[in-house]
Amino acid sequence: MAGDWTVYWLTSIFGLVAIGVVIGISCAIWRGVLGADFAKIGFRPLAFAYLCAGIGYVGSNFVSCYLDFSNRVAEGLLSEHQRWSIVPGWTMYATILLLVIALPLLGLVGVPVMAIVLKRALLTPKNIALCVLAIWLALSALGFILPGNEWHRTHPLESFAMSLKELLPAVLFIALPFMVAVYWGARSYRTSSQRTS
Repeated sequence: MAGDWTVYWLTSIFGLVAIGVVIGISCAIWRGVLGADFAKIGFRPLAFAYLCAGIGYVGSNFVSCYLDFSNRVAEGLLSEHQRWSIVPGWTMYATILLLVIALPLLGLVGVPVMAIVLKRALLTPKNIALCVLAIWLALSALGFILPGNEWHRTHPLESFAMSLKELLPAVLFIALPFMVAVYWGARSYRTSSQRTS
């Protein structure tokens, strides 16, 4: 199964190095985009953003696995007394497996966008809300434009609605905390830049 191989590879030394490289590239992007402003901002907002997004990421995977287990109990496929011996393992598996998607999106899309918005003094709660909405719609539209199978091709509106529903937790628990953490982590820089402008 491809998922098992991916989890195995990501937890090997090569996978851990690859994760480190992606984070290193995102740090280089952050520093490069901020330019001279990096001296005032540093890596603290980015580190705080990764921490908050990571907590939201694990939390959303836990909730998803917990609800999936509850559905299987309701269908009679699993028994309730197995919950705490199964749900933590599912959560860990899903968290590692989905890193293949989450980490590059954060590092190669989220980091440069947040650095540009921060540098241009456009990082406001209103813009964060608009950015989260845009991300949610754009990712859902990708599923609409690039259907995964025949059902998605023949049922485009239902597929789009399904994408919206499935991506909402990721956007609320990963993208939103990431952006809010950059906002709060860079508040001293934002305050000083507002005084000088």
